[in-house]
Amino acid sequence: ANWLKTDLVDAGTVTNETSEIRFTHFQASSHARLDRVYVSASAAAMLRKYRVTPVFFSDHCMISTTIGEKAPPKAKFNWKLWKLNTKLLDDESFLAAVDNVFKTFFKTARGDIFETWELIKQEVKMLAIERSSILAYEARCDERGLIEDLQALSRAECERPGTALKDLETVKQRLAHFHQERYRGAIVRARSEKYLMGEQPTKRSLADEKRFALRNEIGEIEYNGVINTSPSSIEQAFVAHYRQVFETQVKGRQDPMCGKLLESLPQLTEEEKENLTEPITLQEVERAIDDLPSSKTPGPDGLCAEFYKKYKSVIAPLFLEVICKAYERKVLPPSFSRTYTVLIPKSDDVAKLRQVTGFRPITLCNVDYKIFAKILARRFQSVACQLIGDHQTCGIQGRSILTNVHVARTVLEACDDGMGQVAMLQLDLDKAFDRVKHDVLFDVLKHVNVGERILDGVKMAYQECTTRLIVNRELTEPIRVRTSVRQGCPLSPLLFNLYLELFCLSVQNSNQCHGFRMENEEIKVMSYADDVAVFCSDKPSISAAVKLARDFCKATGAAINLSKCRGFWHGEWATTPSVFEGVCWDRVPCTYLGVPLKCYRQSKSYWSGVAADLDRRASRWKQRELSIFARATVCNIFLIAKLWYVMQAIHCARLNVQKFHRVFATFIWNSKWEPMRRDNLFHRIRHGGLGLSHLFCKQIVSRFFFLRDQEHPFIRTFIQTKLSPHLPSFLVSSHGGELKRLVGYQKEVVDAVLFLSARFSFEYLSAVSKKTLTRDLLISLFPNPLYRTVVCSGGQDVLKRVKNMCVPPSVKTFFFKLHSNTLPVKVWLQGKGIDVPWSVDCILCKKPETIEHVFIFCWDAVFFWDVLQRTLKKQLCISQSVIRFLNVSNDDGIPFDMIMLLGLCSIWRSRMAVRHADPSVKEVHHYFFSLVKQVESVFSNRKTKPEWLEICKPLLEMRGF
Repeated sequence: ANWLKTDLVDAGTVTNETSEIRFTHFQASSHARLDRVYVSASAAAMLRKYRVTPVFFSDHCMISTTIGEKAPPKAKFNWKLWKLNTKLLDDESFLAAVDNVFKTFFKTARGDIFETWELIKQEVKMLAIERSSILAYEARCDERGLIEDLQALSRAECERPGTALKDLETVKQRLAHFHQERYRGAIVRARSEKYLMGEQPTKRSLADEKRFALRNEIGEIEYNGVINTSPSSIEQAFVAHYRQVFETQVKGRQDPMCGKLLESLPQLTEEEKENLTEPITLQEVERAIDDLPSSKTPGPDGLCAEFYKKYKSVIAPLFLEVICKAYERKVLPPSFSRTYTVLIPKSDDVAKLRQVTGFRPITLCNVDYKIFAKILARRFQSVACQLIGDHQTCGIQGRSILTNVHVARTVLEACDDGMGQVAMLQLDLDKAFDRVKHDVLFDVLKHVNVGERILDGVKMAYQECTTRLIVNRELTEPIRVRTSVRQGCPLSPLLFNLYLELFCLSVQNSNQCHGFRMENEEIKVMSYADDVAVFCSDKPSISAAVKLARDFCKATGAAINLSKCRGFWHGEWATTPSVFEGVCWDRVPCTYLGVPLKCYRQSKSYWSGVAADLDRRASRWKQRELSIFARATVCNIFLIAKLWYVMQAIHCARLNVQKFHRVFATFIWNSKWEPMRRDNLFHRIRHGGLGLSHLFCKQIVSRFFFLRDQEHPFIRTFIQTKLSPHLPSFLVSSHGGELKRLVGYQKEVVDAVLFLSARFSFEYLSAVSKKTLTRDLLISLFPNPLYRTVVCSGGQDVLKRVKNMCVPPSVKTFFFKLHSNTLPVKVWLQGKGIDVPWSVDCILCKKPETIEHVFIFCWDAVFFWDVLQRTLKKQLCISQSVIRFLNVSNDDGIPFDMIMLLGLCSIWRSRMAVRHADPSVKEVHHYFFSLVKQVESVFSNRKTKPEWLEICKPLLEMRGF
């Protein structure tokens, strides 16, 4: 203690520049200096400034002090990375200026269309920069004024405590709005908006953005055998690497081997070619603009998809003229060929992230180029199935990545039934997308006879294109792109598939490579993008497959990395070497496309690990300010996504499904126990639930549709030979055969068909869609919740209305508990076996504390509803059904249901403050004022304010009781 007294000093008593605000904690009329900064006595001489700064989100102030003379330099904004703020698309001044740009273009004499197009984009960009700068300046001025008012009021409170409390609260509410708008932008940038849709943004979103930015900050990189940390060295390392990847080997090898590979490709008929060579129409341009995804990062020009959608009627005809002129000149406008490349970490491994190869390059193209690419991709998509075999599934409509996994699993299951042996080889193509040579790609397009419209379009797209890397938010010098297909271009998946078809067909047509055969069907190769799997029935076939891969690389310029290739032996092999043909092999099936094939028969250990991982991931979200509806959405989008992908491919016992549901339920309730029947959560929101996905129902429906809609010939053959004896009424087969014991996925498929056929007719099952069947199955399995049996006139959509209301998340959670009879009133707690101190009676009325008593009959509620109805001049007819269904009429567009919800929540908050002995307990109307102010701040700052907003003023002036 003596050491602390002598070696630590209070910073507020040392510096000459002391803050005028003496107190650091303001509560009612009692203020104190609770918060302090202590520094060592040796550092006290370096203190320069001591500040006490009031903040809007706490009754404590922020304490700061300055040490030393020189402040660190502030990071400057890089205008080359500018992006259009979509808020400007709701700004009347900006829209009027853009309209004027287009009107001027149509009135004046037209010059070169390319030059006009570039000038229009540049002028829109300058208008956007100017307008956003003005709006930002005005917002800063308003915020600065509020901060000055907050400081002045705090100084006044220091002199005369209790005189400026109401003004302080008003200023803090207005400041809160400015920060909410800032955090809402942070939500979008941090990729967190989906789970907070309809919720008030919180500071957590800004922290998400910072973590996301830090993840993409490259602090060190290994270059020429030395680890470099300087920004220039890091940038130089990436530029050197991608120059070597993109600029070298301009031409593919003119080898007879390449011509031989081309001969195996199919060709389109002249009729199909003519359909592809039709001139591009205005309807195609408009459809491509409509199909643009929103909230995506734009390219170098900074113009986003929302801008093109906003001005579609004006831009579409002009864009069509640009494209027509491009085909005449055989060149696109200059901005089409300019891109940025962002580097996305491939993993969290620190060692791998020290290598330039530890990052995946994603191309940011301008949106106008994406529109052109989408037009070509849609045309190409119409003939993709004719040109690309069913062994490739990426980017082709009607095909799914799950087909690859189902085929691989079916091959293993067939082997187990004594149908032979198989070796599965997974090939690793080194930088597969980056090493696609343009001349080889053009030769392929020409050979398959796609016509000049697509061929010339692709040639123009890759003509004289350059990219600039974004490294630590700085742009590198331009790099010429003479090879690769852009990862981020709508056309790239189809082009890569066609390029890879050269290898796939060489394996398919090889007489030396024997795949796994069942009846008349043979599986040799399956591919999803650059994940290529080859199935061989003997070792010479493996050698032949490796040789074909090397020949493909020699002919096209691709490269195979044998050290990263993996394979496994399955079945009764005479020998199973660990290394064969330069590839490492194993006896246990490997993970394929994210699915652990080793668990295709016994998956208990895998799912146990998944349950623990789910619980860990859910715990990361528990401290976030999310409503109960948003928590259900988190489960459906973030927690279930990867889990469900694997569940569609390998079997999962129902016991494991119950464990997953338990994790979801405890997360949704934010409690270790569940206050009501779990089945109620799976009902749709309009039916009184939360819309939580029921994995068992989804599993049953998925297995049924795997059987009913199966189109892959190999899997259909397996179904006919193995499953038909178990489902004679559903499958007609000439194969016959005896009943064999089914395990794993096969058993789940049969059980699902029997389960559904016992509840629905075959006529219904043969035509129903997956979504409808899932919905009807849920309805048939789970009865309506008891709390929905209350007789009321209207209001059945109450949960849907509350979910979409602009109220705090805690209010939504409160109402769901009220609606579902899980609100912890004393009588309910006693009924659940929870000890209630003293008595279950209401403190005020000495009557049992039930939901009806709290919100209808208690004196707190009686007085509050009386004053509120007089203020609104509206009879709310408070009753048991009204408080649960909010079935009040919203006359003149005034949301009386929302106002009533705020009142209900205020009554409950006041009661909980009393029960928990909160020292700052307030009367009901004070909690009501606070909620009304929050709602008012949201609506008052919208572009178009609702007419009913004026009702907030009398509500805030409502008298107490």
